Amino acid sequence: MFRWGSVALILVGTLAGAASTSAQGIIFPSTGAKHRSMAGASTAVAVDAAGATYWNPAAMAALEESEIFVGVDFMYADTFLDSSVAATGQFGSNRSDSGLAVFPSIGIVSRPENSDYTWGLNLRGLVGRTIDLPASEFNPILTPYDPPNTFGVGPIGSRLSGLQIDPIMSYDVSETLSVGVGGQVTSMFLGVDPAFFAAPNSTGLFPSATQGRPYWGLGFQAGVLYRPNDIMSFGASYKSKQRFETFEYNSKDAIGNPRKLAFDLSFPAILSLGVGWHGIEDTTIAFDLRHFGYSSTEAFGDDPTDGGLGWKSIWAFAVGGERILNDSWKVSGGFSFNGNPIPNSATFANIQLPAINKTAIALGTSFALTEKVDLVGSLYYAFRHTNSGTLLRIPNSTIELRQDLTTISLGFAFQL
Repeated sequence: MFRWGSVALILVGTLAGAASTSAQGIIFPSTGAKHRSMAGASTAVAVDAAGATYWNPAAMAALEESEIFVGVDFMYADTFLDSSVAATGQFGSNRSDSGLAVFPSIGIVSRPENSDYTWGLNLRGLVGRTIDLPASEFNPILTPYDPPNTFGVGPIGSRLSGLQIDPIMSYDVSETLSVGVGGQVTSMFLGVDPAFFAAPNSTGLFPSATQGRPYWGLGFQAGVLYRPNDIMSFGASYKSKQRFETFEYNSKDAIGNPRKLAFDLSFPAILSLGVGWHGIEDTTIAFDLRHFGYSSTEAFGDDPTDGGLGWKSIWAFAVGGERILNDSWKVSGGFSFNGNPIPNSATFANIQLPAINKTAIALGTSFALTEKVDLVGSLYYAFRHTNSGTLLRIPNSTIELRQDLTTISLGFAFQL
């Protein structure tokens, strides 16, 4: 029974699972140590060069000086897969050997003197949640495919690398109003084995999808920042759907004959709204509300019965704050909460995309090494969340995904 139905597409989501570092589906909620320490809240405030170039291109206008941020993130996702079938008495629990992921984060803001224009670039690595589940004698999903005794798929793995680049600019319409525009460019390489998005070979086993090139996705973004006074600021931005080339692979059938595999997908459109408050001296507080349009994306938003993953659109909320303690030290913290894009009914279809975390907290600090250089560090933790569903249409069967996530970030901020 595991050969048919939704299992034919559960790995389409692998590339996004490997790409994500948080609870907001497949999208990074933040980038860089300081931005991450404020849980990504930055639509209406200029956190730093990385944060000001991430959600709202107009937010760069709030930076007083040109700035470069260079950092690195270390992420560990602890993921478990449990399943059972009452009719056979089978039950098993396995942990994904995902390892420690490392990816860079770079933000650049250039604000020429006496100019109404600000130029920026956000560059970040696209790597993270790798799913590496071993074969099992007991976990029904991970047993060998040996009907009528077992109907599993054996070990499941995926590897992804890539880069996201956002070139942006902003223009000061007046002393209180700024607008910004920019592009979204993503390059990704994905290798998966087995390739569940393809039909099985004649033996009942799925082919692999490891021989392919990097594929590109494109989109645009626009935003506005309004600062009526020194206490309040308001921001809004829109990131368009990011459409990718068709992913194609040179695979083979059961006896080595060539097979072409392919699938399409897109990243969701994102609407962000933000408020910044600066009512206490040396203190900044930011509030963000975001909508992720997963339900209208290719692959992710399609119904599992039609070959999709069954994702729902979600809202996300983040609040973050920073306090200047003295000339050398600053402290920051944040909290975020978002809906889970994967309903329990679609748990099985998303085995390799456990983007299920909902609640996260963050803490950070920065130390002034010199008048123009800060050392920044943060800790981000997404609390464990569980999705529970059934195995296809097997009576009295269960499947459960559990995951929590820890990210440690370090970086340097250079004011120019």
